[in-house]
Amino acid sequence: MRFLIQSLLVLSCVFGMSTSVDAALDDQVKKELTGLTSELRPVASMVRKKEIEEARSIIQKIEDRIKELNIATDERDRSYTALKVALQRAKNAIPVSFEKEVAPIIKERCIGCHGEDQQSGRLRLDTYANMGKGGQTGPLLLPRNPNNSHIIARIMAPADAPARMPKRGEKLTDDQISIIGRWIAGGAAFDGEDMQAAIGDSMVEKKAPKPPVKVVMADGTETVSFKNDVAPMLVNVCTRCHSGNNPRGGYNMTTFEQLLTDGDTGSTIVPGDPDSSYIIDLVLRQKPLKMPAGNQTAIKQSQAKALEKWIKEGAHFDGTDPKAPLRGLVPTEADLERAKLAAMSDTDFSKRRIEQAESLWKRVAPREEATSVATENLYVYGNAAQSRLDEVAKWGEEQVTALTSKYKLPGDEKPWRGRLAVFVSKTRFDYEEFNTVLMNGRRTPASISGHTSISPNFETAYIAMHDVGDTDSADSQNAKQLLSSLLAQAYLSRSGSALPDWLQQGFGLLEAGAAADSPFIRAIPQRAAQSLATVSNPATLFDDGTFAPEEVGAVGMLLTRFLITRGGMPKLKELAGALQTERNAGRAVQATYGQTAAQLAQAFIQSGGR
Repeated sequence: MRFLIQSLLVLSCVFGMSTSVDAALDDQVKKELTGLTSELRPVASMVRKKEIEEARSIIQKIEDRIKELNIATDERDRSYTALKVALQRAKNAIPVSFEKEVAPIIKERCIGCHGEDQQSGRLRLDTYANMGKGGQTGPLLLPRNPNNSHIIARIMAPADAPARMPKRGEKLTDDQISIIGRWIAGGAAFDGEDMQAAIGDSMVEKKAPKPPVKVVMADGTETVSFKNDVAPMLVNVCTRCHSGNNPRGGYNMTTFEQLLTDGDTGSTIVPGDPDSSYIIDLVLRQKPLKMPAGNQTAIKQSQAKALEKWIKEGAHFDGTDPKAPLRGLVPTEADLERAKLAAMSDTDFSKRRIEQAESLWKRVAPREEATSVATENLYVYGNAAQSRLDEVAKWGEEQVTALTSKYKLPGDEKPWRGRLAVFVSKTRFDYEEFNTVLMNGRRTPASISGHTSISPNFETAYIAMHDVGDTDSADSQNAKQLLSSLLAQAYLSRSGSALPDWLQQGFGLLEAGAAADSPFIRAIPQRAAQSLATVSNPATLFDDGTFAPEEVGAVGMLLTRFLITRGGMPKLKELAGALQTERNAGRAVQATYGQTAAQLAQAFIQSGGR
């Protein structure tokens, strides 16, 4: 039946998209969109066969894929439009549950004015029975006729219309209106047990308690390991649908104990008996296979066979805690990358850094030839003259030696595994490309000529800088000072954890500012004073973002120096450690210095930054 809600939604799908024949959608994407449209065809048949969860899985899979494709508005052609219309029709075919879908909307948005305590318009919506009585304007709804149902007219009325409901709240979302409209179009059925019960609290489904789960631990005789051979498939494929508060088919695989608990369809896993285990039918024997819903190729046959053999051998557990999430047994891609990096030798890591530097440079400046210099701690790379790179490398090693002498590292540990890459660009444009290409198009303020980027485990570790020359001024550092400041920042943030800009840049300038006759360093107090004069709330002084990029270095240097006078370098190191784990800078400051951020900031401002 084509009713008002469905019509509006389908029309919005059609006319809200570009259908220009000039749309620049890739042929491969068009082909995929057409294929996704075809995948929706069985949904209506599934609904008729009461295979509701399977139908929902297909719809969810296709919605997820549309989000992944992220097709621009001006590229949405007829293949996209056809898919969105077919998707909406498929969603409309799914029966709407009053208790699960309609009642929560009524409870959240309507009960406040139409409940037991307040009955605006003599209408009560606190029970299904009361809804059926209607109010002073007549019946609330007409089953199978949403177009002429009073509730639909009210919730779809314009925002400024006196009749619009909710009267003093935001309009219901399109999805909420669609749910109510489809429920009415389907007959406005009640799927609870007691029409007099509070709305949403009367589900028919009252499941008997499931029997206790018996977990048998592995004894070493198994040929299939649950942890290594079965869990990866379950975690990476199956738990997408079978986890959370509302798992598909009532079957939750979040923990091992839940895995052995039956779902709505009965005995999912029967230890020792794969023939009686419903999961084996779903992933290995049914023709066609039904799981994973909508993408049966996600599970390889070898994985399904391993699952079958594991069940046949008794479904033993070789983990440590059957109540813990299975995710803990299966390393993520990030876990695997961390393990890979940790296992690499120093030689391999150095080779990786060189290859990484060349790869990053090609992304940033593919037409610019680059040369390099490798030292003990640095890999200097760029399009400056070779003699200049040699000079930068010499300056860099001198600064690293000064830093490691002043702030010693444990044992023979080096500051950065595989060296720190130092990219040197001879033009401003080439430096700005690092921000544009590698930092998601981040704008580069004119006063910024370098930055650091260090990730945990030294997956990436580099400095990028513009060779600004050998003369400094009140407004800019020279190349040696800039390099020294950036190296100090990289040394402070060598763990890869994020630190506030004021601390990183402040520490960097402090370490690079030993030359008292530098006009740039001499001008810092005046620049900082101008910035501090704009601070209305001292408590925000330690928060990232309080100062503009061109201001934060000057304020940060004076603030860092002030904090050192309050507790020396040990306290500053303690603060840096706290800021790596505590996102709230105020709490980290108070935990380290025993004063609130506002008190410490006020003392700093009153001291004039000294």
